[in-house]
Amino acid sequence: GPVKIGGLASLSGVVSAWGKVTQQGLVLAVEDINQAGGILGRKVEYLMEDDESKPAEGARKARRLALDWGANVLIGINHSGVAVQVCALLPQLKTILIIPCASVPSVTNEKFTKYTFRTKPNSYQLAAAGAYRMKDQPWKKWTVLGPDYSYGHESWEAFVFHLKKVKPDVQILEVEAWPKFGAGDYASHIVKILDAKPDAVYCPLWGGDMINFIKQAVQYNFFEKVGLATEAGLSTDIFYALGKTIPEGLWSASHGYWFEHPTTQKNRDFVSRFLKRWGEYPHVTAHDTYVAVHAYRQGVEKAGTINPDAVVAAMEGLEFETPAYKSVIRKEDHQAIRDVPWGVTKRTDKLPFGVHLTEIKDTPGHLIAQPVEEVLKLRVKG
Repeated sequence: GPVKIGGLASLSGVVSAWGKVTQQGLVLAVEDINQAGGILGRKVEYLMEDDESKPAEGARKARRLALDWGANVLIGINHSGVAVQVCALLPQLKTILIIPCASVPSVTNEKFTKYTFRTKPNSYQLAAAGAYRMKDQPWKKWTVLGPDYSYGHESWEAFVFHLKKVKPDVQILEVEAWPKFGAGDYASHIVKILDAKPDAVYCPLWGGDMINFIKQAVQYNFFEKVGLATEAGLSTDIFYALGKTIPEGLWSASHGYWFEHPTTQKNRDFVSRFLKRWGEYPHVTAHDTYVAVHAYRQGVEKAGTINPDAVVAAMEGLEFETPAYKSVIRKEDHQAIRDVPWGVTKRTDKLPFGVHLTEIKDTPGHLIAQPVEEVLKLRVKG
């Protein structure tokens, strides 16, 4: 019979663009694998479910994929709140979940299960890399404008921790802005931040939230007064949606991948194939979902079986390559360790959106990974 991949993504709602690209990456990987003969000679099938960015709905759909449809593996999840709830089910379902998007550290720390894997950098790594890049910026007074749930808070905490290490004279303001996920109206938060007069703001908004924030912030001349660093908020969905509305001089990791970097033949070939298949440039989550499917294939082939416990053992310490990076899945927490890019927005006439990320530099993965001993301490407390 076929190897069954159950896909979970936010196919509707404020971050539906991220659900769409999750499906794009999964479909492309499945097509490539089936064209090459499948996994252990078996055809791969997939079924996508919409978790609606709602934890309870994500849990219900995960059960349905695993128990009713018979998924051998679950791949996906964009919203970290959904990831936390689904991960809690995995020991009961005895089904592996590979996360290519949701980046809250707790799912591989306090809430770790042996069936949970993440094949992309988490928000701790992404934020730490941002701190390394912000070290050389003139900004000293920082605050945050981020979504009021686990991902936003944990990302900000990691950024502050590392920024203080690399720039000891930095000042963290007491005034902070924490709009609800999907808030829509950011005017009061924008005014609150401007009144505090920071040099720069760390902004872990993403998807539709980031689109709405930028549109409204431009009306207040926000970016002429305040610098901005956002680890996930300037992925390709934002560039397609806003184009030249995006100001120059904004810093971002694009959630861990920007399609123009690195300029290797392997990455260029992936971008070309993706563009031909979907008519648009690959979003970070399309890239990382593609990676997650191939990591599972590699784990199954190493184990010689789709038995979940055998695949778990095979994937611990697994070294694999993405179109852009070399990665390793750390045995202790099943978290991928890889380099993280950060760049800054600048006008361009070479791309349809008229603006892109440039001056991209990678921070080495070993510098920004949360130490294993810290992870294990958090797990005991959790």
